[in-house]
Amino acid sequence: MRCVFGILVCLGLVLRGESMAGDAYAVRTADFKGHVVYVLTDARRGQEARVLPSVGNNCVSFQIQQGERTVDLIYTPPDPKTLQGRPSGYGTPILFPWPNRIDGGVFAFDGKTYQLDTPRPGAHASHGFVLNRPWTVAGSGASDADGAWIRSRFRAADYPEIMRPFPFPFEAVVTYRLKDGALTLAFEGTNTGTGDMPAGLGIHPYFPLPLAAGGSRDACSVQIPAGKYWPLREGKVPSGEVLPVSGVYDLRQATSLKNRYYDDVWTGVALTDGWSRCVYVDSAAGVGIAVEGDAIFREWVLYAPEQRPIVCFEPYTCTTNAVNLQTQGIDAGLVRLAPGGKLLGTMRIVPEGVR
Repeated sequence: MRCVFGILVCLGLVLRGESMAGDAYAVRTADFKGHVVYVLTDARRGQEARVLPSVGNNCVSFQIQQGERTVDLIYTPPDPKTLQGRPSGYGTPILFPWPNRIDGGVFAFDGKTYQLDTPRPGAHASHGFVLNRPWTVAGSGASDADGAWIRSRFRAADYPEIMRPFPFPFEAVVTYRLKDGALTLAFEGTNTGTGDMPAGLGIHPYFPLPLAAGGSRDACSVQIPAGKYWPLREGKVPSGEVLPVSGVYDLRQATSLKNRYYDDVWTGVALTDGWSRCVYVDSAAGVGIAVEGDAIFREWVLYAPEQRPIVCFEPYTCTTNAVNLQTQGIDAGLVRLAPGGKLLGTMRIVPEGVR
């Protein structure tokens, strides 16, 4: 009878969208105001991440347990409709096949000029095509060896409104994994067309500022391991010049956000064991977050505006407007993908206690 009971329990978990993995990792589905989210959990460490495939495959929540309290590390949208209306404003937007802005939505590649759709004439085209559209779940699971994970896929060829202004078919596959105390996003972008394709990748995680109720901006600090930055002209587009960091742009040591606001691009990134590492600390909350990018991410954006209570560390494979800067002979990090070529990048978010 015990064996039969055990089988029935397992079957019940599967039917409810749950997956068992001993006493540590699990993945299940849940409702998020009419949309399905995949919930990745690490019971041993008291961590939970939620991924919303239907709106950009966005990781909309990452919670950790700190003593008796739950800390939200991700700036979560109130509902999927709000995220759909501002897909680059919450959670963890994925920016592909370019991050940030393309000046006026116009670019040239291999001698041909392309005009992307923009919100209004003369406005920039921003953040690529995959952050606001539904992705298809390709698999999920949980085990002690693999952690809790979900893999989703996006195909540009399924969207005529993409292929019309950007006739470079591509596929994107993202695997989120909660394992060993870290939330990892592994990206694989593939040129599925017959000609070369311009490509760049950015990840745009949003973190609350401050990280806990009762905190203040004054108690929060940021650190970026970058020795250079891209000065921006009007419209937040790089001028093409690269300068050594100094003054407010030198964030190689922990720097208070008190009276400092940023929307800037850094380069000259220092790597340790193949990773660059940015750190956001809320000393009043006793919580810190390390955001790490592998070696493909040669730029970092820090977005810490005055108008919203958020901090973003954004790893980029290229700078803003890279496709146009590259045409001008400036090494902006643009990747040229041959047919079948892949752009791979991994970012991880690691919560840290602060003494």
